Amino acid sequence: MRWLGCPSDLKPRLTCYAAAVSDVLGERLVGIYVHGSAARGCYNPTTGDVDMIVVMRSPCPADRAEQLAALHGRSSLPLDATFATLHQLGHDEAPTPVEFVIKPSGQSKPRLWRGSHGYFLLDRQDAYECSITLTGVPFRDLARPVPWPVLAGCLKDLLPHILPKFKNPALMLCRIAYAFVHRESCSKREAGRWALTALDKRWHPLIEEALDRYAQGLADDSGETAELRALEQQCREIITQTPGGSL
Repeated sequence: MRWLGCPSDLKPRLTCYAAAVSDVLGERLVGIYVHGSAARGCYNPTTGDVDMIVVMRSPCPADRAEQLAALHGRSSLPLDATFATLHQLGHDEAPTPVEFVIKPSGQSKPRLWRGSHGYFLLDRQDAYECSITLTGVPFRDLARPVPWPVLAGCLKDLLPHILPKFKNPALMLCRIAYAFVHRESCSKREAGRWALTALDKRWHPLIEEALDRYAQGLADDSGETAELRALEQQCREIITQTPGGSL
């Protein structure tokens, strides 16, 4: 099991969660994989969710899905989990068919919804590049990397939603620009550090403040400021200068 930079206090709780999911799914379960900030070593328990993908051999009955939602409700972790079959894991189009998603709601009952996942390919690529295997074979043994043209399309679709919807918009914009330059994912913290070397110094105060707030577990609640809109335009220019990055 590769824990990478996962905080040590998460390990026993994630292990217990994996055992409980295994009890519910039985032979249907293939593997459980943590990705995102918890796998990349920059998880902040104040604001971060624990992102994971649960892979199954066959579709999950509705009653089992409800059991899993109840399990999430009893967990002390803010779990954001996508449940998908092996067949669905092989899809390369967005939105991607999945069995269901269980998202934390800040209340006793998590949100469970079925249907296609608009950004599952971004999650799949993130797990392919960096993930913790809670149970099962390594994620790379199950999934292939998302083809770059498809991934680029997902990132372009995500770009207009960064300023109005994301907790750390400056760092998310940097993540997208980084992805187009390097054709791989990175954490918000890594993206901010990259931006301090790759972008003009005029952006350093904004990026440094964003990194500081992220380290403290604080969301960026300043809204769509002129400076953030200018940074978005700067990242768009970086994207258009990369092969296949036309917007």
